[in-house]
Amino acid sequence: MLIRKLFLDYFGCFHNYEIDLQPGINLIYGHNEAGKSTIHTFIKGMLFGIERARGRASASKDDIYSRYLPWDYPGAYRGSMDIMAGDREYRLHRSFHANDKCFTVTDLETGREVKLTENHINEIVPGLTESAFKNTVSIEQLKASTDSELASALRNYITNLSIAKSNEVNVSKAIEYLTLQIKSIEASVDQAERKALEAVIQEGEENEQTLEKLTLQQKEIFKEKERFEKEQQIQDLTVDGEEVLRMDQLPAILEKYHYFQELTGQLSQIEVKQTEWKGQAVMLEKEQSASASLTEDGNTAKELSTGAQEQARILEDLQREKVDIVSRVRRKRWICMGLSGLTAFLSMFIHRFQTKGILIGAILFLAGFLGASSLTKGGRRKQKELAVNEEEEAKGQAEILEKLSAIYAVHHVNSYEELLKKQAGAIRISYELENVRKQSELLRQQEGRLEDSRDVVYEEIMKYMQYFIKEEELTEEAMLRLTEEIHRRKQQQKQRKEETSQKLEANRLRMERLKWEIAKLEKNEEELLKNKERYAQLEQLQKENQVELEAIWLALKTIRELSIDIHDSFGHQLNMAVSDLIAKVTNQKYLDLKVDEKLDIKVGWNGAYIPFERLSAGTIDQIYLSLRLAVSDLLLGKNAMPLLLDDSFALYDEDRVRAALQQLSKRQQVILFSCHRREQRLLEELKLPYHYVEL
Repeated sequence: MLIRKLFLDYFGCFHNYEIDLQPGINLIYGHNEAGKSTIHTFIKGMLFGIERARGRASASKDDIYSRYLPWDYPGAYRGSMDIMAGDREYRLHRSFHANDKCFTVTDLETGREVKLTENHINEIVPGLTESAFKNTVSIEQLKASTDSELASALRNYITNLSIAKSNEVNVSKAIEYLTLQIKSIEASVDQAERKALEAVIQEGEENEQTLEKLTLQQKEIFKEKERFEKEQQIQDLTVDGEEVLRMDQLPAILEKYHYFQELTGQLSQIEVKQTEWKGQAVMLEKEQSASASLTEDGNTAKELSTGAQEQARILEDLQREKVDIVSRVRRKRWICMGLSGLTAFLSMFIHRFQTKGILIGAILFLAGFLGASSLTKGGRRKQKELAVNEEEEAKGQAEILEKLSAIYAVHHVNSYEELLKKQAGAIRISYELENVRKQSELLRQQEGRLEDSRDVVYEEIMKYMQYFIKEEELTEEAMLRLTEEIHRRKQQQKQRKEETSQKLEANRLRMERLKWEIAKLEKNEEELLKNKERYAQLEQLQKENQVELEAIWLALKTIRELSIDIHDSFGHQLNMAVSDLIAKVTNQKYLDLKVDEKLDIKVGWNGAYIPFERLSAGTIDQIYLSLRLAVSDLLLGKNAMPLLLDDSFALYDEDRVRAALQQLSKRQQVILFSCHRREQRLLEELKLPYHYVEL
């Protein structure tokens, strides 16, 4: 048999996943949890199905059914697999779901569905049973943690094999013959009638049990009806209750949310406007700050300007006084000189220009000259004083003008008049700033009112929303989830109501059917007593043949106790096949392997046989693999199955892996699952053909 294609429709983590397989080695690579074991389980499930575990097993990790339920869509649990058996190709399609279980086989050449008598794959592939598959060609990841545990698992496997092997031909024939003898003896005492009575009595007793069960079921169905009616009443109360009223408020809440969005938009506009006003206020404040000293500097400039004018007036007065002093000194000097000369002349004239008169005139003239000189010196001294005063006043005026120039430079003006104009501009800025602040305050008040309104709407919506879903913020996504949740709850209410109605209807039909079945079984007891009496008569006849039957049973027991001899005959073939394989995979290191009558495995080494538990875990694993391959070849013969290896070389070194790959390459089909790159690298080195699939 060959596997051509896998299609995992809904299985575990896979959905619509297709894998093509080829004859020879198929290397399926994937990291841990990529799905290798899932595909391995899928192949086994396609061949033999997957049963749902019951009771405690359903909650354990061994529940394969639950473990591989589809992740995305648990309601669908199915797939298909194309195989070639003999010279024909088939497509196996299987639904694993407990509520929709089916298995169909289609002949791909004709397109017709193949009808299987017992719905088992061994009708297409003779000899292929689930036990043979698990114990031979399907090798999952090793569970053993120690060598002794692995050896124990191998012994258990061979024990199962000795019971289920196909070479037990003689034992089967012997048992069949003795069974026919038993039937012959039983027929001599009208066994057919006895069996018929057994069936009728069993049926009668079953009917009695059924009647009792039906009576109990009738009570349970009545209780179930009461429970459904109570459930319906509760649902009716729920339909008329607070939740439905709240759900009906959804359109109003959505309208409030639109109003909330409008308020949020208005607040955003106000925020933008506030930002503009704040920017304008900051700019005006800067201008006002820059002109804060303008008033003080204006007053100072006014004082300085007045002082400069006063200084100019004083300088003018000093200059006029200097000129007046020169004029007065000159005038007084000439008067003094004129008076002294006139006096001297009069004196000389009076004394008739005599010596005395001349001397007096000279003295008077000298006195006038000295007086004029004195007046000139006094004028010069006064001029010097005025010059000093003028210099001081000029210096003061220069200082005042320098201060004025500094003030004008600070405010970028050239005169006091321009400074006055700039002061007027500062007053205008002050008025504008005050207006901006008033507008900003009005906007702030409006913003506060809008925020209060929005907060009220926000609280109403959030309070409503928290009744259905838990959300931290009011967003479009939250409102969408709210709408979806309310729609879902409405659908649930509707669905629950419909389901309860359907349950009540189903309950009514079951009740009617039970009444009919109970009425039909009421006459069963009388017929049962009559059949038991006849059966007792036949039992008495049966005892007469008991001795001979006991002898036959003893023979059957003896044959079964001698099954070890059959094991030896089969074991010889098994030992030869396993020894040949173990020699090849261990590169001729171990050439002989024996399985004795106690099912202990021993390996030939240096002329002796040693228990294989003493070998390394890798060698034990090689023996385990060789044994499976040998058994597979002996049991299945020409119907060779694909060999499935799920990370089976974990305990192998590279030499062992090379040897194993060389042997596997000779098989019809091998599906090798691995999470390592080692196998691919070694296949490339050995130049062995393979088909690569990466998950």
